[in-house]
Amino acid sequence: MKSAAIKTIAVFAALVLSSAASAATYNFTAHFDYVSRRALPDTAIDSQLQADTVTCDSAVGAQRGAPSASYRSCMLQHGWKYTFLTRQAVQATRQPADPYFSSTAKVAPGHFIDHDNGMDCQNTGGAEVCDPPNGTVHYFDPDQNLPCTRISVMSVCSNM
Repeated sequence: MKSAAIKTIAVFAALVLSSAASAATYNFTAHFDYVSRRALPDTAIDSQLQADTVTCDSAVGAQRGAPSASYRSCMLQHGWKYTFLTRQAVQATRQPADPYFSSTAKVAPGHFIDHDNGMDCQNTGGAEVCDPPNGTVHYFDPDQNLPCTRISVMSVCSNM
């Protein structure tokens, strides 16, 4: 009996978490058709829709996903009938890569290549201990404000 209850709770939690993760990866767009008897020129439809959306957002609240019945009612009072909802996946944004950094150096587990000096480093209790890399490293030196290339103990920085 206890096992069944725990399984039910686990399945429910998994559904809630997967739903939340799924909802966070999409942009939703509600589509409305203009149905008012008052004619609008084609050039004014978009601006009128935006104005009526702002009005209903402030009256009912901004909508995420399908609009609520009260939101659809508000838009209908302004001459817009809800037709359908589209969902578009949001591409995850990644941090831009450092354009000056590339490396062919082989590093030991727990080591990393420092982007400011091109050295093979390891954190040891809050301090960074560095040795020359085993390979070629291209990096940007912020002190010299120049792109550099390090091969073992020799580093050459140049703006050419």
